[in-house]
Amino acid sequence: MSHLTTLIATLGHDDPDFSARRRPGGGQPSAVLALISEGDNDIVLTRRPLTLRHHAGQVALPGGRAEDVDQTIVDTALREAREEVGLDERLVTVRGVLPTAHVAASSSDVTTVVATWDGTGTVGVVDPAEVALVQRVRLADLANPAARATTRHRSGYRGPAFVLPSLFVWGFTAHVLDALLDRGGWSRPWDRERIVEIPEGYVGARRLPERTDIP
Repeated sequence: MSHLTTLIATLGHDDPDFSARRRPGGGQPSAVLALISEGDNDIVLTRRPLTLRHHAGQVALPGGRAEDVDQTIVDTALREAREEVGLDERLVTVRGVLPTAHVAASSSDVTTVVATWDGTGTVGVVDPAEVALVQRVRLADLANPAARATTRHRSGYRGPAFVLPSLFVWGFTAHVLDALLDRGGWSRPWDRERIVEIPEGYVGARRLPERTDIP
């Protein structure tokens, strides 16, 4: 059984580790799309512009808040992916969802919609005011122990992080990626005592760092 098949088989099941301290309730209904290619098992990530009011500079999955035009939360994820990265919904097969989680920083109750595609379609920046960068990253590369760490924020937050040559992923997106790796069996043992600081440019700074990889 492939990693992707294993992941799909877990969708719709509860996950106490993922939803601990993030039980939904009272937040704005929102959705993100975890779009995974069936061949290379890469996932589409975006980076937010530094000019945004919330989550400036952070790496995210395509997504946003539900709107009146959306009949379901899945519709929200697909619409946002179309608007942000130009995804052609006809190429996508929706597989299921992760448990909805509350994200206090944006007062949102976020559902992660997991979908697959053959990976041959084109995705890229549609509106630079909303998305600064679109990048596809292999889940196997995210599972590399050298790319994994724990990070901390001055607010007291501690959580998983992914240290890549061109991206630093933390916060809710890192929790989602961590859950996907665990559910699909991509995860490998990594040093959870390795603490890294959030680089400049990923916590709302107005200037990008010269480099984003951390030795």
